[in-house]
Amino acid sequence: IIIESVIFLSRSPVKKTGPQPLREGSNTPVSLSWKANKEAEVGKSEEVVLNMTTEKNVAVDAVDLYIKYDPALVTVNEVAFDDGFIKPSFNKISQEKGLIVVNYLVSAPKGFELKAGAGIDLARLRVNYQGEGEVSFGIGEGTLVVENETASVLPFNSSNLNVKVRSGQ
Repeated sequence: IIIESVIFLSRSPVKKTGPQPLREGSNTPVSLSWKANKEAEVGKSEEVVLNMTTEKNVAVDAVDLYIKYDPALVTVNEVAFDDGFIKPSFNKISQEKGLIVVNYLVSAPKGFELKAGAGIDLARLRVNYQGEGEVSFGIGEGTLVVENETASVLPFNSSNLNVKVRSGQ
């Protein structure tokens, strides 16, 4: 019986979650979108914001967020969070890997209510651009948004933010 279960589970299709291409009018309930200047100067400090919105009312139970960037072109000095959301249970900037990890775990029994059309800032990054070129910020693999009622991972869409960095001279 155990062997049959293992064989059955290994043959079950695995539903891949994570960022989907940004599509208008899709039935993907959650969107992760960037707010930032599309152009910046080398050496200037700027704010880059990752916002989460929803097309329908959703009760969020947890968010595991992975943000990737090129550490050769940008330094992330600080990550701030929305006072209207819960405080993260864990957050870390790995400048060597070009990765920011933020984990939110909602302790309220009914989760965090996110109303249709409303949004929260999951992360506000204070960045400093180190060199000329195009800097890309993206959502990394492992990012999850978990619904409270069903404990299901919600599909979401996102696209990369590309910032053109030029010399200030």
